[in-house]
Amino acid sequence: MLFQEINYWAVFVTGILSLVLGFLWMAVIWAKPYQKQMYGKGVQTDLNVSKADKIQSFVIYILVSFITSIAFAVCLELWKSGGQAFGYDGDSLKNAFWFTMLVAAGYTLPFTVGKKVWQFKSWLVVAVDTSYEIVRFTMLLLVFWFWV
Repeated sequence: MLFQEINYWAVFVTGILSLVLGFLWMAVIWAKPYQKQMYGKGVQTDLNVSKADKIQSFVIYILVSFITSIAFAVCLELWKSGGQAFGYDGDSLKNAFWFTMLVAAGYTLPFTVGKKVWQFKSWLVVAVDTSYEIVRFTMLLLVFWFWV
């Protein structure tokens, strides 16, 4: 029943928007410092990635974005409906924003901080990846909140 309540058009749109935001965040706004710290190169084309690998990466990312959007939509619906049971205002956008930050931290920090701890990437990489996820989850909230 919970999955029937999901707005799958919003899932589709947020999946595409996540891809666009990721491109803008990683390849335009933070391109030079991020790519240098992440890959040790000036531009991503220096990686000699085949066209097939790029297509595979694109497909995997879009599928993962759809799954993330569905998971967030379910979490948001559960949070909204839990307001009466647990005594908080589930219809408050402000409260939903703080819930979203908590969800984003839970989904994001183990992976972004793991890049520093296990892959020995710079704190810049962690900051860029984490800030992207914060913006992305805020976008998910706004789309799912206002798309009626």
